[in-house]
Amino acid sequence: MIMQFRILGPVEAGTDSGEPIAVGGPRVKTLLAALVVHANQTLRIDWLSDAIWDGQPPPTAAATLHSYVCRLRSRLAGTGPDGADRIRTDADGYRLRVEPGELDSDVFQDLMDRGRSAAGQGRHVEACEQLKSALKSWRGPALANISAKFAEVFAVSLDESRVAVMAEWLELELGLGRHQEVIPDLRMLTQRYPLRQRLVRLLMLALYRSGQQAEALHVFRAARHALVEELGVEPGPALQALHQQILNNDAVLDHRHSADTAGRHNLPPDVDDFTGRTDEVHRLLEVIAPEDPGRTALLVNAVNGMPGVGKTALAVHVAHLLADHYPDGQLFLDLHGHQPDQRPRDPADALGALLLLLGVSERSIPATLEQRAAMWRTQLMHRRVVVVLDDATSLAQVEPLLPGSRNCLVLVTSRGRLDGLRTRHTMTLEPMSELDAGSLLGRMLGESRTAGEPQNVKILADLCHRLPLALRIVGARLGNRPSWQIGDLIERLRGPGGLSRLTAGNLSLDATFAESYRRLHSGQRRVITLLGAHAAESFDVGAAAAAAALDSAEAERVLESLVDANLLEARGFGRYAMHALLRDYLQAASTAAGREHADEAVRRVADYHLHTLRNVYRSFFPDGVPVNLGYPLPDVRPLDFGDRSAALRWYQSAAEDLHGIGVTSDGRPRQAGLLRAMSVLCARLGRRDDAVRLQHRAEALTGPTPLPATAAA
Repeated sequence: MIMQFRILGPVEAGTDSGEPIAVGGPRVKTLLAALVVHANQTLRIDWLSDAIWDGQPPPTAAATLHSYVCRLRSRLAGTGPDGADRIRTDADGYRLRVEPGELDSDVFQDLMDRGRSAAGQGRHVEACEQLKSALKSWRGPALANISAKFAEVFAVSLDESRVAVMAEWLELELGLGRHQEVIPDLRMLTQRYPLRQRLVRLLMLALYRSGQQAEALHVFRAARHALVEELGVEPGPALQALHQQILNNDAVLDHRHSADTAGRHNLPPDVDDFTGRTDEVHRLLEVIAPEDPGRTALLVNAVNGMPGVGKTALAVHVAHLLADHYPDGQLFLDLHGHQPDQRPRDPADALGALLLLLGVSERSIPATLEQRAAMWRTQLMHRRVVVVLDDATSLAQVEPLLPGSRNCLVLVTSRGRLDGLRTRHTMTLEPMSELDAGSLLGRMLGESRTAGEPQNVKILADLCHRLPLALRIVGARLGNRPSWQIGDLIERLRGPGGLSRLTAGNLSLDATFAESYRRLHSGQRRVITLLGAHAAESFDVGAAAAAAALDSAEAERVLESLVDANLLEARGFGRYAMHALLRDYLQAASTAAGREHADEAVRRVADYHLHTLRNVYRSFFPDGVPVNLGYPLPDVRPLDFGDRSAALRWYQSAAEDLHGIGVTSDGRPRQAGLLRAMSVLCARLGRRDDAVRLQHRAEALTGPTPLPATAAA
């Protein structure tokens, strides 16, 4: 015999055979209600006393409470051998042991979760049955025979859950075409809750589908009157959008949950040679793992990265892999974030396009952004759809396009980071690994062509800096010229213009980088152009400030904005790097006037490093410096160091990049001085091999010069 505890209606205890137990008078029932509501938790005696006597317990409350507990134990003893042991006395209170399935509110919660899970997976008939069974757990208002204040609060929460489940059940029934059957229940609910717009919307839809268009419009007018009179607000966008659809006799309102109304599928084709990205694909596919039944939030995954890194290809590939899990549709929309001669897509225009993809007639699409967003979310409420929003520019562009349903998945791609977008996963896509880059070229060109030039395949991938767009371009170019050897193309890429000028059909690095460059504001364009003339792989804030003649704070602000746009990479705190292909583009696109400004920037950057190196040297050897450099150039603010450890950290992070400082038409002596300064510093630090190597590089620029002695500061 199994104990049964019920609170979804009058509070009762009984057996699984349906035999109720007479537990006693009102206060004993209140005691039982408190113990059941907080099942398997110890309730303090003072708390129970306040609950039973509504905050005014008598002086004898503890003794009286003990007698109530004894009385309740004796009643429960008749249910089975362990009945009397159900109520345990702990150190400071009492606890009621309730096993799984014995409390009707737990049964209700379990059936509700099962129903919602089935609905989320598109099993609408099963979902209806589960939710209907959940509602059968109720026998009236929760805790109906308990007047204590604690019970009132708990009962309101339970009743809210009941109304929500009724709305979900009726909406599923409506989606299955049972519109006439749900009208009585919906009329009852809207009379009881006239301000709940979801219930009003369901009743309007059921009436319209039953051929009662005029009555549906009357329900809207009555609901609007109630909202305006009692709350002073107009109906929300979803209700207004439905009202407009009913006025227009919109055919989309006849939607049912059936196979013939499966969603649209306009994904671009997946590429048959998609290569690598194993970890990234795995992360994006984690959404199909067993779901948390309590999750109500929409799933959003975001992929950002520099131009040409393969964001769209990854998102489309994953969307195809997820097609079976989102059978009601796989939608793709280009938001035109970086399309030449096109402005980024307005959210209202984007919603119009998405609604058309779902089959909504053009004349039925509302005029305002809010109404379109409401209609979009309504359309997807019971559909499992994956939506790819490609090439987004901002959070403001994306947010109105997000469905409201947990059943859907959205994949967003963007060149910059969309700060503030709530996502399951956000990843910054990097260029391909060396192995995957070689594999992609091999798949594009064929093994017969690459087998004889394995080293050239690696060199070609390195020249492309493993950027997927660049690899696609060179692969297409070689594929269209079967007489070319891979080595022939390598020689061409090493010449003037290099890869940045290479195109294949509609693929072009120049055009891709140019559109990202065009979208920058003037301050960003100036800084990145001047940095493009700087040949070092990476640089710090001070070098960027010197290049652009800015103060450090402003330089850092611009650099961080370029990192957010994925045109620079953060290489640790205060250090940045530019992708080599972007630097090649900037140098190739530079005008004569631009090159003159770039030469000045390179001189300032070299001067910044020279004077900062002098300060590094002084930190170790205060008695002298390797060369007398005079004063820094205007707008150059070299770093000074408070201690040797800070100086050494800067030198170790910058040393390799200092070797590649660019040479301007009149800057060879300046670079030679930089190399000699590094050589002397290495010699004084005991790094003789590095010192000799740097000295040889300096001599290659200006001819042999003895290793300079230290000069007085």
